[in-house]
Amino acid sequence: MKKYIIRRLILMIPLVFGVTTLTFALIHLIPGDPVELMMSNARQLTQEEIERIRDKLGLNDPLPLQYVRYLTNLLQGDMGISVRSRSPVSYEIAQRLPDTIILAVSSIMLALVFALPIGILSALKRGTWVDTAAMTFALFGVSIPAFWFGIMLMLIFGLYLDWLPTVGQGKTPIEFTRSLILPSVTLSLILLGLVTRVARSSMLEVLSLDYVRTAHAKGMGARRVNFRHALPNALIPILTIVSGQFATLLGGTVVIEKVFGWPGIGRLAVDAIFARDYLIVTNTVLVFATMVILVNLATDILYTYIDPRIRFQ
Repeated sequence: MKKYIIRRLILMIPLVFGVTTLTFALIHLIPGDPVELMMSNARQLTQEEIERIRDKLGLNDPLPLQYVRYLTNLLQGDMGISVRSRSPVSYEIAQRLPDTIILAVSSIMLALVFALPIGILSALKRGTWVDTAAMTFALFGVSIPAFWFGIMLMLIFGLYLDWLPTVGQGKTPIEFTRSLILPSVTLSLILLGLVTRVARSSMLEVLSLDYVRTAHAKGMGARRVNFRHALPNALIPILTIVSGQFATLLGGTVVIEKVFGWPGIGRLAVDAIFARDYLIVTNTVLVFATMVILVNLATDILYTYIDPRIRFQ
């Protein structure tokens, strides 16, 4: 297992390098001058002043030279300085990253808490009205755009009922929890329908296997067979789907954080794109890519605890 983890971490290096290279190149292709955007609310600058600022920030250097300088600094633990805020990029990301992790984890937990029981119950009650209602619920989750669902939640629970805050983040623990509810429920919609359908199909497949029928034939209770013997094997495809959708979930945070004014790195990335803050965007994508790779690695390790038959060399 240790060799497998080391090998996966080594393979992570070229993947992250490719992601950062592509992002660095694409963000520089977006029209617009970061210095002019940064100074748009200030006094009118002359062209000489703009060029002087660009020289100071290294923006007049050839793109390959800028990238080599970025990689050199990154290997030394320096993500550079934000063009917009003039503060270290690492500080900006470190300030926002915990909020994005809290939002993503709470959304995953919400999706699993609701989708797993519904999917399992649907499999156990196959062909009944419970199954039909569960699959209708899953179709609802798959079909509705998350951002539209979020706006509807804001209108209902924030504007009409005035139960929950719709924008920003509370300062006290209670206010923080209340402000987390709407964005986390909205983001969980990305996983909700998919996990429900996968849980149902996975449970149905396991229930049809020989060892489950043998357990029933030996007189074991249905609850013991379903939850002690069948469910652990049905969890592996569900874990695969959740880890595979983690990148989509992080992509969803970019939109959801902007809609709800949640101060995570998704919102930071959107603001940086509009400001042409190249280093913020590149390093945000770098953090996202690293998180996705590490989550997939953690999922592979978790497989061995759920099913002892799985071994990695």
